[in-house]
This record gives sequence, C-alpha cells and structure tokens, in this order.
Amino acid sequence: MDDMDPFEARLLFGNMLDNLTGAQPTIDRVSAFATKNSSMADNLLDCITEKLDKLQVPPRLNILFVIDAVLQSSKASRTGDQSWAELLQKDIVQIVKDVIPESAGGDSNVPQVRKVVAGWRRKAVFDKTIMGALEKLLANRAGADGGAVESGLKHQEIIRRIEEDRERHKRHKEDVWIRPVDEQPESELKSYWETTSDFNDADWLEISAENDEYHRDTLVS
Repeated sequence: MDDMDPFEARLLFGNMLDNLTGAQPTIDRVSAFATKNSSMADNLLDCITEKLDKLQVPPRLNILFVIDAVLQSSKASRTGDQSWAELLQKDIVQIVKDVIPESAGGDSNVPQVRKVVAGWRRKAVFDKTIMGALEKLLANRAGADGGAVESGLKHQEIIRRIEEDRERHKRHKEDVWIRPVDEQPESELKSYWETTSDFNDADWLEISAENDEYHRDTLVS
C-alpha cells in the first residue's frame, strides 16, 4: 500500500466511490483511504469531482460526507505544506453546488448539507470568504417536502435513509462537544463566538428543517 502510485490510488479510490452508500462504515472506509493517501490528495480530489458529475443528485450527498469525514479527521494529513482543507478551498463551493442543484434531488440534500456546513463554520475549517459563499448558497434554500422527495422510493429504502440520518445526527451531536484536552477554559467560547454568524434567514430555515425531520422521525417511530 505504501508503494501505491497515483494511478493505482485513483483507480482504487474511484472503485470505492462507485460502491459508496450512506452507511457510516462505507463513508469511514473511503475517508480513511483518502486520509492515508493524502500525499496524492490532488489526484483523489480530481476523482471526486469527476464522480460527482456522473452521479445522480441524491447520492452526491454521500461524497460530501466523505469530504467532511476527511476534514474532521485529526489525522487529516498534508500534501507537502498543504492540508486537505487548503486543497479543497478552490473547489468546495462548486462541490456543494453540485450536491444541492436547483432540483427535487438537490432540495432533498439541503438539510444534511446545512448541518455539514454548520460544522465547518463552527470549527473554522475554511476562511470566512468561503464560509460566506457556502452559507449564501444555502440561505434561500428550503429542504424539499419529505413526501415529495420520498414518494418514488420503496419503503425499505426510506427506512434505510432514516436510520443513516439518525446515525449521522448522533455522531454530529457527539462531535459538537469534543474539545482538545489541553484547551484553555475560554477557548471554546471564543471559538463559538468567532465562528457564529448573525442570526438570519438561513438559521430560520435550518430550524424549520430540523423540526420537519423531528416530526417525520416521530411519525415513523
């Protein structure tokens, strides 16, 4: 594995993306590969953008989950002096656009994308200019009505998606509270203060989406 050349890495990574699902173990497996082979991150990123173009819209969300997992990893290694976050700066806005195009499939991805972007904002993964561009993309987008999105899906597929969303939501809540062990007492408050934007229409939409998701889960339960 250590002697893997860029062509082989890209081939294997592309195959993993072809078999990617919303299940957390597959997301973890693909993100672990990307992290371990981060010396070839530019090649892997090219592979990601190419796959996005070929996928139908709903599954594109799974690739964003992989990107998020790589960015959040404490082992997000570097290519020379360049981190994954730095490498993604020029592409991340377009990637998010591709995940949430103006379509029913894009609308269905909006609530989860909003959670991912909120996590990036909280941890200051990208600079304020990029975060502003990402939040602008989401500001006027409401998540699609659950019935409209899911009407064409089989019952088993709907249940699977709900379970995957629950697992991600659980991990998201756990991640919110993880702080460095050597952190100064005031650092957490300072981090939240610096990375929290003014309350705006996007926040109202996020609250509405969270409420809709809660009510859907309650009905299913």
